[in-house]
Amino acid sequence: MTTIPAPGANPAPRRTRAPAVRWPGSVRRPGSADFERSAAEWLFDLAPARWSYEQVFHRNPLDLALMVRFHLDAEILAMQAGLKALRIALIGAPQHPDDAETIDACLREQAWARAVRGQVRLVEDALHLSAGRVGRKRVASLTVNVP
Repeated sequence: MTTIPAPGANPAPRRTRAPAVRWPGSVRRPGSADFERSAAEWLFDLAPARWSYEQVFHRNPLDLALMVRFHLDAEILAMQAGLKALRIALIGAPQHPDDAETIDACLREQAWARAVRGQVRLVEDALHLSAGRVGRKRVASLTVNVP
């Protein structure tokens, strides 16, 4: 029988450094003719489907990147809260064989969201530079402090 980590316990050893963020493979490099188009397509793939009906995001891929980053911040926070609630609910309850696997799936989803968030940040920064928007400040994350 698998044991479930206690709430607040770290099931995996912590890394001393955050892994390097890779440029998303489907996004052309900044400066290429198709950079903004490929970035927007990739961002729309990450965004909720209803966002494709918002014309402002088609006109402004930088705004789309910002919103996708906020969406991923919320997803990371939701996973943190969900994992905590799940672990608390499992205290003293009979253990089901799938409990540990469910927790592992949540941890993998959270890791995916963090990794993709880093990629979105790279694309967002490149869009910011390519747009040449000198008067517009970059919006920092206020909801989640993730590497």
